[in-house]
Amino acid sequence: MEIQGFKKYISKGRAGVPKVCIRKNGQIGFNSPAVAKYDLDVFDFVVLHISERKDRVAIQFTNNKTDSGLIKLQTRPGSFAFSARNFLGVHDIDWSETINLDFLWDPKDKVAIFKIPENNHG
Repeated sequence: MEIQGFKKYISKGRAGVPKVCIRKNGQIGFNSPAVAKYDLDVFDFVVLHISERKDRVAIQFTNNKTDSGLIKLQTRPGSFAFSARNFLGVHDIDWSETINLDFLWDPKDKVAIFKIPENNHG
């Protein structure tokens, strides 16, 4: 049963801190607490941005199919990610080991921003 004006809560695993990870397969993904807290599963695409100093990444979520630089989100049970091999390679971001990172969420622009660890980029 749906209640108008409300979104049904369905537990998607254990509670936790929203995290983004750079996976050793070249994907960037978000854990289930991040997906649940920020309703990331309503988006189909992301656009990647890198800061001028190349020390931070901004991931903009969108459903606008006319944006340039779109990357399709891959959503499967237990996985919410996208391929970022080209982006990581171009910006010398090491993805030989999976790393989990905290991120800031900009609700106005639907952007997740995280700092690249210093020992993880060239």
